[in-house]
Amino acid sequence: MESFEDQPYPWKKEHTDIPENLFPINVFHIYFPDRSIIPPHWHNHLEWILITKGSFRVQVGPNSRELVRGEVAFVGQPQIHAAYPTEDGSELYAIVFNEALLNGMRDYTEIQYIRPLLAGELLLPGFYLIHEPVTKSIRECMERMILSYQNKTFGYELCIKGDLFSSLGLAYPLAQFTSPNSRAAHGETGIQPVLIHLSNHFHEPLTVEEAARICCVTPNYFCHLFKKTTGKTLIEYVNMLRIHEACRLLQLNRYSIQEVAYKVGFSNLTYFGRMFKRITAMTPSVYITHFI
Repeated sequence: MESFEDQPYPWKKEHTDIPENLFPINVFHIYFPDRSIIPPHWHNHLEWILITKGSFRVQVGPNSRELVRGEVAFVGQPQIHAAYPTEDGSELYAIVFNEALLNGMRDYTEIQYIRPLLAGELLLPGFYLIHEPVTKSIRECMERMILSYQNKTFGYELCIKGDLFSSLGLAYPLAQFTSPNSRAAHGETGIQPVLIHLSNHFHEPLTVEEAARICCVTPNYFCHLFKKTTGKTLIEYVNMLRIHEACRLLQLNRYSIQEVAYKVGFSNLTYFGRMFKRITAMTPSVYITHFI
């Protein structure tokens, strides 16, 4: 019988547990070897991502780019997003917060700024690069939030909430206004059925035709929609999920490389090794040495 750890990881969700319902925010530190990636997924929270060491390839919605130390990403709800390191020793912090933390003021700021953001009528930029003047200020807000969350001194919630609103306020001059149906126009809901399917069945074969039927669209339109939304082809996306799961299984140190390859859905060990190196920048055997 397989243990709980042996069960396939549901990649559609990251560990977004928020322990305090009355103050719905959590801070995640992503670093090797504890947890070095944020796999492709979405959730009903908002999120700031700060690169603190090295660099990551970060996906927000249909767009992706490499972010380096000091650069920032913002994730709306529910946007597909992911991050994986592009060099050794890379680290990031993810500040995940629920919309309940922003609601309830019942004043002009909620009507003018918060409601349009949560309704999808106002879109904040996904990426904030090092050369942009606003990035430094947003980064400083995030660094204070992280420190406040870690120390939890009396009154830390007020400090976090103040810096959270400041970080959003700094980004608002760059916002774009759009229609309430913008999310559907971006296609994120259109491929959601197949993303849910893949989150639990990524180790099983899936053709474009089968994926298109799951989404009730034609194969050609599915390919266009999937690439536009995730920035990847179906096979690239599936391979990413499989390799990320392979990393987790290799860390358990219970299986051979060949067993891991078959468990995550690869029938060809050579192809598995090639995909593993393409995505992680190292071979499976080298990856294992980081955990021995």
